[in-house]
Amino acid sequence: MESSARSTPPTSAALLAAWETGASEAFVDRASSLLRSLGAVPHDVAVGGLTVGQCDARLFRLRRAIFGDLLEAVATCPACGEEVEFELSLAELQPDEIEGEVPLGTVAADGFEVDYRVPLNEDLRSIAALGEEADAGDLLERCLLDARSPDGTPALAHELPAATADSVLAAMADRDPGARVELQVCCLCGDRWVDELDIRVIVWTDLTDWVGRTLTEVQQLAMAYGWSEADILAMAPWRRRWYLEVVGA
Repeated sequence: MESSARSTPPTSAALLAAWETGASEAFVDRASSLLRSLGAVPHDVAVGGLTVGQCDARLFRLRRAIFGDLLEAVATCPACGEEVEFELSLAELQPDEIEGEVPLGTVAADGFEVDYRVPLNEDLRSIAALGEEADAGDLLERCLLDARSPDGTPALAHELPAATADSVLAAMADRDPGARVELQVCCLCGDRWVDELDIRVIVWTDLTDWVGRTLTEVQQLAMAYGWSEADILAMAPWRRRWYLEVVGA
């Protein structure tokens, strides 16, 4: 389902303002900040209440609108240590955008029966506040609604066997499209492995690189022509490049 939020590229001024706002936030909050600043979610929707997958699906679409579909990626081969460069189509990886609440789920594994909800953005913020000691078990503890051991007695998150906990975490990701986007990567040495694509890191990194290039262009054009930052940002990118070529920048 397509969201009613913005799908056209934001202006250069809007991108700079969104980056500046996000840069003042903790990293875990930057995805939510960008979605809000760039109108990728309706104003009446609380970004913290979106599931991880709902947020990431919108980030996929936002990245495509701003920087295009193609993504140049690099992964390190776990076997030989060489870097593997490859290109991806984000349209092919674009997760479905599910509106509204995601239904609760139940997992039966190893004799345990576990009821859970999928993680929300606000859960990631709470986990990040725990510091470097936080792990997947902390996320499971927040999202576990009820658990029953093989003898029918209640069980806590940390009492679940590792295999059971892994099954629940996998079920959470499967129930929330976009929460986990995995890639099959192969190296010239013949090794193959599964890597995970983190769209939150990608969008912020791409935007930060764009900001650096754009502010450099603004500085060069301002020095050459005396134009204001607002006037330069209002130009189409091709016009900025044309004027830069004229002055040999």
